[in-house]
This record gives sequence, C-alpha cells and structure tokens, in this order.
Amino acid sequence: MRGERRRPETPILADAIRAEDRQVLARIAAAPIIPLNDNLVSRPWGGQRLCAYKGLRSTPHQRWGEAFEICAFAGDEEASAHPSTIRLADGSEVDLPELLAAAGPAILGEDFVATHGCQFPLLPKTLDIGELLSVQAHPEGFTEAYIIIEADEGATIRLGFKHDVDPADLGQRLKEGRQLQQRLLNYLGDGIDLEALQATLTGNFSRRAVPTDAVLPALESLLQTRADQKIAETLRTLKKLYWEVLDLLNEISVTPGLVIYNANPEAVSAATGRPRSAEVHALGNPQGKEILALEIRRPGPTFRAWDHARFPLRPIDVGKTLDALNFRATRPEDFIVTPRPLTGRPGVFRSVQDEWFVVDHLRPRPEAEVVLPAGTPMHTLHALRGTMELRTADDRTLASLTRGESALVPVTVGSYRLTTADGDAEMVMVTIPPS
Repeated sequence: MRGERRRPETPILADAIRAEDRQVLARIAAAPIIPLNDNLVSRPWGGQRLCAYKGLRSTPHQRWGEAFEICAFAGDEEASAHPSTIRLADGSEVDLPELLAAAGPAILGEDFVATHGCQFPLLPKTLDIGELLSVQAHPEGFTEAYIIIEADEGATIRLGFKHDVDPADLGQRLKEGRQLQQRLLNYLGDGIDLEALQATLTGNFSRRAVPTDAVLPALESLLQTRADQKIAETLRTLKKLYWEVLDLLNEISVTPGLVIYNANPEAVSAATGRPRSAEVHALGNPQGKEILALEIRRPGPTFRAWDHARFPLRPIDVGKTLDALNFRATRPEDFIVTPRPLTGRPGVFRSVQDEWFVVDHLRPRPEAEVVLPAGTPMHTLHALRGTMELRTADDRTLASLTRGESALVPVTVGSYRLTTADGDAEMVMVTIPPS
C-alpha cells in the first residue's frame, strides 16, 4: 500500500544512521522500533478487513492479503521485496535492513548477530483471507503459527491430511487438474476477462450440491464455440476434483483468539525421523468466510501444488510440494493449542515454543500490568486488541502500540512494564530461542 512519503528538508537522522553515527544508533537502540504499518501486499485471495484493523484509509476495490509486520531478511525474495520502513523523529525514513546493518549488535544482541547476522530471521505477517488459498507446503523444518484475530461466523481452514494419502495418486490427480484448467482456457475467446471467469466459477464451485451445468449460460459470451458437451464435462470433472482435494484435508473451524500451530504431530515426526515441519494446508474456505490472522513463520519458499481451479493460472510445482509433505493421517486437535499461563509471570501465556520461535500472549488489564524483566531478549510485539503502553520502572513512556501495530524491541531496552486502560487488551510477543 505504501502511502505518499514526505522527506524532511534535512534528513539528519537517516543520514546519521547510514553514516553509522554511534550516538544516534545508541539512542535508537534504546527504545522500541515501530515500523510504518502500511506495508501491505495485494493478493487474489485477499479480503477487506486489513485497512480497518490497521487504522488505514479504506480501499474498497483493493484486495489486500498480507501486511508484512517486521521484515528484514536478505535471504528471501519476498522479504527483500517488502522491507519494513522506520520513520525517525525528524521525519526521515530508513528501511529496517539498513538500520540493522548499521546497529545490529546493539538492537539484536552480540550473540544473536553471531548466529543469524544483522537481520531478522522471522517473517511475521497479518493475513486477510477473503478466499480459499492454494494447497501448499514449506521446506522441511519450517513450521507456522496462526493466531486468529477476527473471523466470520462459520469460517474454516484446511490443515493436514485426515487419512493416509498415496502421494503418487495425489500427484497424478493434481497434474490432471491443471490440464483440465488449460483445456477450459482453450475453449474461451481471446482477451477473456479471467477475473470474471474466476468469479463465475467460484460462485458455482463453492456450492458443492449445485450442478456445474448451472454456470454454462454465464459462460456463453466467453466461449469461442457453443457450450457443448465437452465443456460441460470439463467443468464437472474440475469441480469434482476441487472438492475431492479439499475432502482430503482436515477442516478446522476458527474463531477469534484461536491459536493453531502448523507442525507435524510429535508422533508423526517420531515415526518418520524428520524434523517437525508444516503440514499441507489451504487457509480460508470455499464459502469466502473472511479470516484475519497473525502468522508467525520463517522466511522461505512456499510450494503450491493446487490452486482450486483459480484463474488466472498461477505457477504450481506438484513435485516440490509433495516432496515436502507428510502423508500420514492427522486430526484437527493435533494443531489447536491453548495458551498456558507462565509460572511467576502474571498476565503472560505461552502457546508455541519450538526451535525457531516462541509465541507468548501478554494480557495486561487496567488493574494488572505485565512486567517484562531485565534480560528479556530482543523480541517483536504485535498488538491484537486495545492500546498498550510500554513504560519503564520510573514511569517513563517508551512507546504506545494500538491494535494493528507492531514493534521490534531491542535487547538494550531492558525491563519495562506493559500497561493499558482497556479491559480486553492483548499483545503477542515473539522471541527467537538461542541456538
């Protein structure tokens, strides 16, 4: 989205950072770093909630699918394309990768930089899911967490195979599905409005019991020839496959506050001897019931095996996707986690702890602040509900975060208190365990 930027007449701080002015860098590393919250990316499956959640101007005709919350990782194409931007006190701006390159040890910590370099090896995003996402996977060892912020009543996602699946059979069916899509395109006239085609098919395919013949009249004007039996048969076969693939996956109902940890169940990982990795997933649902979620994951590739008969055609890689997957049966309850209170940490609840990230839920109340003790490592904060202030022991305000905003808190900030005047505030805190 990236709104219009105004550069100050004398961008002293940005220039000082690029010149590695030690006093300026030390001052910046002593407080939470809050990126601009308009780092939005349009997606064909995007929804209409993201701007309101972030307090941005509404764009009714734009489908924003993702907001990159804290982004500074050079080794990933997607992360490199959407770096976080920091607006400094004098109005000048600097990208987060630039800032970390200049002040990495002060912000991230010496030990952290020795392991990860001067970059942030996670890619937290807010997802606005308005339509069904592709059937996808990630490389071995990559896990994900989803914290549901908002959801339409009846919203669901697909995650993990519900029965053991034959990968060779599934791969053949998915390749045949792409051939069916291409065959349908061959029937259509040149210059076809593919978005109109997608809207027409989605309206039919999302309703399992409605025959595909019902959609033929709407396609008449798009066809090179009359909608004959071959076209009707192609649509029937494509819709049948659409639902057969969805029916292979567990359907999980989602509501605000639900936490889902997408990782192989421990029994599966023990049986295979492979690192815990994300299971097959297709976020969203055929009915278009919208979901707003905070996603925590590492930067890295997404392998797409099947796109639910979506047009325009997007690249898929059936082989790479299937190579990354577990084909053993799983259950919905394998992935749903309940945040547990941390002993001796009032208002702090932990939902996920793995090799790559730890997810804590900070829930201050007007009568009960949450204390982050000295020695807390560098971490990110993501405000899900309410407005919260970060305050020092001597009651100095470090920063204020409201719903839809995120921050990177440097290791040098030290102890602080999280306070709120709201009765139902929640902040998600993400830390990276020491190697």
